[in-house]
Amino acid sequence: MMHLILVIAIVIILAASYLLTFALCREATRRDMLEARWREESAGSVSEESHESA
Repeated sequence: MMHLILVIAIVIILAASYLLTFALCREATRRDMLEARWREESAGSVSEESHESA
């Protein structure tokens, strides 16, 4: 009986660590996409401003 409880606890810990890793990677990917979009928009606005002043 104790062996079964130990196996269940290990499975729960592994599942929780897998889900946490997945959530962190997903959040990092979302952040990278937002940063890339922000860089593109700010680069576009800078080139538009320099084009207008020229």
